[in-house]
Amino acid sequence: MIFRSLFLFEVLRLVRSPVPWGAAALCLGLRLIATWQWLPDLSVEPTSTSGAMLLMAVAMMLTANLATSRDTRGGLPETFGALPGHAAERTKAATWAAVLVGAGLALSVMTGYLLARSAMGPVAGVFDPYEALGGVLAVPFASALGAMLGRWTPGLVAVPVAAFLIGAFTWLNGQQSGYGSWFLPVVLFHGPDWPQRPSASHVVYLLAAVVLFAALALLRHGARPVRLVMALAAAAVAVPTGAAATAVAPGEEINRRFETAQRNPAALLDDMDARVRERYFGPDARRCEKHGAVTYCAFRDYVAWIPSWVAAVNPVAQALPPAERARLPAVRQVTDSWSDADGDQRPSIRTHLMWGRAGAEDTYRAVLAAQLIRPVLGLRPPPAGCDLHGRSRALVGLWLLGQAVAPTPPEDREIQIGSSLFEPVQSPLGMLRYGTAELGYARRLLAMPEARQRIWTHWDTLLKPGTTLEQALPLLGLRPEFAAEPTRGRPCS
Repeated sequence: MIFRSLFLFEVLRLVRSPVPWGAAALCLGLRLIATWQWLPDLSVEPTSTSGAMLLMAVAMMLTANLATSRDTRGGLPETFGALPGHAAERTKAATWAAVLVGAGLALSVMTGYLLARSAMGPVAGVFDPYEALGGVLAVPFASALGAMLGRWTPGLVAVPVAAFLIGAFTWLNGQQSGYGSWFLPVVLFHGPDWPQRPSASHVVYLLAAVVLFAALALLRHGARPVRLVMALAAAAVAVPTGAAATAVAPGEEINRRFETAQRNPAALLDDMDARVRERYFGPDARRCEKHGAVTYCAFRDYVAWIPSWVAAVNPVAQALPPAERARLPAVRQVTDSWSDADGDQRPSIRTHLMWGRAGAEDTYRAVLAAQLIRPVLGLRPPPAGCDLHGRSRALVGLWLLGQAVAPTPPEDREIQIGSSLFEPVQSPLGMLRYGTAELGYARRLLAMPEARQRIWTHWDTLLKPGTTLEQALPLLGLRPEFAAEPTRGRPCS
């Protein structure tokens, strides 16, 4: 009866505290801001959110530590001595209250985030409930750890030190291997096409660790048989399951396989995890749909994104002369980590395991549209890029691009095209540069109803590498308006 009253008191105190609620709101808000411009991929959403749970974990660790360390503060042991119940009951009540409240808030944040993300557009990927549960359990893990530190370590410095060590090791681990090497409560990153983690074992490890920390906190009040048995049983579960969960480091495994592939590319597919190989290179790995003149092939779990690709490519394909549409390449989704193992050498427009939304989709539309435009115009820029200043092909390319996205001035930058892939570009057309004159005339063309017919009529002339901007203007019904600019780099051949 006394424990029940103390437990309810601690729960109400935590529920009324602004610290857990503030951490929960901050965690949810930061995650939504960070992913606002990406379509939801449930293969990575739970894992990435688990990393953000460290904010709540630290808040609950501090709160639990303050609650269980009351008995050690000056004058309080004598004051509490007049109250019913012993110090062990107060520790048990504060510990399990922090664990319960932390788990409830973390579950609410994880559930709310995943529901919000699912409402943000077509959902792709495979949802692993154990990954989501592992992220939730990181918070009660920290709560129990804070309670244990509150009973065994003097002063409040233990919580900042523990938080720093967990955060530092988690960050270092994420930088080096993705996951592995330490008994950490969360993983910051897991690639959408990586081999599946032992997420169920990780959940068991976290549950056992919560019980272990709670038992260790109670052992501060004496080695009673029940406490010893609980601690030993929890350790007997936590150590092997934690070792099994942390022994797998898919990032290190992928790096090793890439080193093997550089020596023998054919060996990469043979050395690949069987489930990964079946999922991305098996006979039924992709689902293909034909829309207009273009075929779109997506991995089974990403078919919902095909309409987004159609919106980028089909307007450009329909703007081409009919004779050009008969030999258009297919749009094929490829993996971020295993593209070297793809033996299909047919020309294709490649898209990866990421797509934008809320304004960011224009960048990805331009990436796909440019892959169609460049070969149609006979443009194969070298890795360092080339310059289209003063050339009619720049007008045609920008006009075609404008069917999908508004053309913008050239800008050197890197675009994130996959979970861990970045592509350098010099303009929305890729590694191609142009000037304000070409962009200005292209915008005039996009506003002309007869532009399509004029471009089709003079298609062959406009696509010749030697046709200049001045020669193209009368063919397109444009008058000289913008000052020509000198070529700033290697001219495109």
